[in-house]
Amino acid sequence: MAKGIKLFRVLGIRISVDWSWFIIFGVFAWSLAYGYFPFRQPGLTPAAYLALGLISSLLLFSCVLIHELAHSYTANRLGLDIHEITLFIFGGVAELTREPDDPIVELKIAIAGPAASLLLAAVFWGASKLMDASAWPLVYSVVSYLALINLVLLIFNMIPGFPLDGGRIFRAVWWAKTGDIDRATRIASQIGKGFAMFLILWGFLNIFTGNFTGGLWSVLIGVFVQQAAESGYRQLLIKKTLEGVKVKDIMSKGVIYIPEDKTVAEAVDDYFFKFHFVSFPVTSSGRVVGLISLNNIRALGKESWPTTAVGEIMHPLSAEDVLKPEDDAMEVLTKVSAENGGRFPVVDRGELIGIVSRRDIMKLIEFKSGLGK
Repeated sequence: MAKGIKLFRVLGIRISVDWSWFIIFGVFAWSLAYGYFPFRQPGLTPAAYLALGLISSLLLFSCVLIHELAHSYTANRLGLDIHEITLFIFGGVAELTREPDDPIVELKIAIAGPAASLLLAAVFWGASKLMDASAWPLVYSVVSYLALINLVLLIFNMIPGFPLDGGRIFRAVWWAKTGDIDRATRIASQIGKGFAMFLILWGFLNIFTGNFTGGLWSVLIGVFVQQAAESGYRQLLIKKTLEGVKVKDIMSKGVIYIPEDKTVAEAVDDYFFKFHFVSFPVTSSGRVVGLISLNNIRALGKESWPTTAVGEIMHPLSAEDVLKPEDDAMEVLTKVSAENGGRFPVVDRGELIGIVSRRDIMKLIEFKSGLGK
């Protein structure tokens, strides 16, 4: 998913908003302001309805964020490393660096989100029952709406199809019972895809019978669920394929590197045009000190290429940018994918011995899959 606007941190987790989120926020605010609240509270001004729609939409997505924070906080407490939650057009997603290795861990993480939604629904429902609706009609409408919508989100998420929370709970229980994560994931994914097809067909039926907006959203959500269900099972297959594989097994040897004192013009002519890689390690006195990529070169004016040394514009290496021969290939794939296909040097005792790219890992996956390994 493309990165959007970084907002703030909660419990050490960065909260971001993808650009697509503004679409769904606008749709919810509009539908509440011109549909739901005029029906619940007739006789108000358009400005009042708009304010109610905006406030309720913000509170709704605050509830979605709390749901995702419950997943993420639980995952971090159980040893998984989640740094960021991104709100996007279909809700929110916590960016797991790896999948749980134990069904009980998976179950605890999966339950945390629905538990948060249930608690929110109960709190808002209790508040609505304690409130004098005649004295606070607008507040009552917002609170009762939030109780209802959290309950709806809870029921939707508990459908036992991957990647919904109910699907993850189903997978964890089946996995714990049988010890077979492959079959558990395959069945949960099939249920998820079946539910997705129902949403898509239901959406088209609504479109043809006149409910265009509702039908369109049902189709879009169905497509998203279907793709996520397929992706979840594919992720498991990749994990099994890479099980036990180390960086030393997949790295490319005979690495082509650029000395830091070469000019950018020489780097372009003698390396980028000649070997067609998007980045190269940069060395100083025989030791790798950085990476230079096409992005580094594009950021520099072409007139400066002949007089600028590669070492001046390279990306200096940190510990996170360097791989070791014994690093796990699955973790490296996650890291490489997060860097949009970047290349990572492999260093052993300070010596550059290889380089790994996403292409190297995907070629191995394709090769082993083709042989049924």
